[in-house]
Amino acid sequence: MQQLRSGVQLHLSVMRQMPLPELIKPSRQAVDGGGTQLWVTDNLNNRNPFVVLAALARETDVDLGLAVLVPYFHNPMETAGAVAAIAELMDGRELSVGMARGNPSTPGFIETPKPVTFLKETALAVRQLLAGEAVTFDRYPALASYYHLVPGAPLRLSFPAPPNIRLYCGGNGPLSLKVGGEHMDGLIFGGTFQAVGLTGKLPSLVQVFDDAAKAAGKPDLPKVAEIKLSISHDARAARQFIAHSAGSRILSMRHRGYPDEVLASVGVTSGEMDRFEAAVTRGPSREEADGLVTDSMIDAIFVAGDPAFCRDRMKQVCELARANGFQQLMFSELGPDPVEGMRLLCDEIIPSL
Repeated sequence: MQQLRSGVQLHLSVMRQMPLPELIKPSRQAVDGGGTQLWVTDNLNNRNPFVVLAALARETDVDLGLAVLVPYFHNPMETAGAVAAIAELMDGRELSVGMARGNPSTPGFIETPKPVTFLKETALAVRQLLAGEAVTFDRYPALASYYHLVPGAPLRLSFPAPPNIRLYCGGNGPLSLKVGGEHMDGLIFGGTFQAVGLTGKLPSLVQVFDDAAKAAGKPDLPKVAEIKLSISHDARAARQFIAHSAGSRILSMRHRGYPDEVLASVGVTSGEMDRFEAAVTRGPSREEADGLVTDSMIDAIFVAGDPAFCRDRMKQVCELARANGFQQLMFSELGPDPVEGMRLLCDEIIPSL
C-alpha cells in the first residue's frame, strides 16, 4: 500500500490569535508527530506568509510550502525574491510554492482579472527569475498592466536562487490544471478535494493535469490533497466551528459550475443550497447562515468530529487520495482549538494513516 506523506498547514487566519513565537510551538509539535512538510496560507488580513516561512525555515528541519500564494497579492519580483531568500535558509530542503487565485472571498477584497492568464504568467515569470534570467514584462502583459511594470525594462534577481524551489498548481479548474501540468512542478488540490472526489469528477480533473504534464515531458509530478480537518474531543464544537466554511465552499462549487444534481451526489439538496445562499446574501447575521449548514455539507468538505469519527472518515479519504495518485495529505484548519487540534492530529490521525 502506498505510504502517504502527512503535511500540516498552519492556517494563519484560524491561528490569528497566536503570536508568531507561539505559532512555532505547534509547528515543532507537527514535525515531532510525523508531519513531513509544513505549509502556510496567504491571506490579506493576516501575517505575511513569507515572514512566517522564514521563521519556520530557521526553527524546523522539514520541507516547507505556501498553499497557496495568491498572485494578486504579490508582484512577481517580490515573490521570486522572497522565496529565493527563504530557500537560502533551508539547507536544500524543498520549498513548495502553490499558486492560485485564492479562496472564494478573494474577489471581495481585490480585483482578480483573467485568473488563468494571471496564473500562467506568474508561473512563467517567477520561474525565469528564479533561473537567474532577465525578464521583460512585455512578455507578460497581464502582470505588466496589473502591477504597472514598465513592459520593456529588464528585471533580474540580483542574487542566485537556490535550486530547492518547486512551483505547484493550486488552481483546480480544467484550464488552470492544464497550465499547471505544462508549466509547474506539482499539484495541490484544495479544500474541495473530498467533495469533488465524492461527485466522481476528481479522476477526470487530475487527468487534465497529468496529460498536460506528460505532453511537457514531466510525467509523475507530485500531488498534494488538502484535507480540511476539525477535530476535538467535543465533536459538536468541532462541527459547529467549521459550519460556515463548509457551507461557503459548497456554495463556491455551485458558483464554479457544479450543477445541483452533481452536488446532490454528495448529499446536498438544491433547497438546502438555496436557503444557505439566501441567508448569506441577506447578511449580516452569520449565525443565521451557519444554522442552515447541514451535516451533509460539513461531511462533503471536512473531516470533522471527535478522534474516533475522524479516524474512521480518514480511511475513505486515504483511499480516494491513493486511487488518484496523490502522495501527500495536507491537513488544514485544525479547529476549533488549534493547540488541541494539532495534538489530536499527531496522536490520533497521523499514526493511523
